[in-house]
Amino acid sequence: MSYSWVFKQSHVTVTGAEHLGQLGAGQQFASQEEAEAWLSETWPDLQDAGIDEVTLMDDDDVVYGPMGLSEE
Repeated sequence: MSYSWVFKQSHVTVTGAEHLGQLGAGQQFASQEEAEAWLSETWPDLQDAGIDEVTLMDDDDVVYGPMGLSEE
């Protein structure tokens, strides 16, 4: 099992265009807990980069999502 996040980006910001890979796009996690912990720390940066929604994947299977990143 390998967990990862799929990002939905409705608009590209300068930050997003330059740093999306540095933010963790494509990063793999050994457990769902690790993936969720990473997201809980990183979501404000993802939101600043123009990411609107994320979906948690377990290999090719959707665990849950899409989930919005808005603060509302």
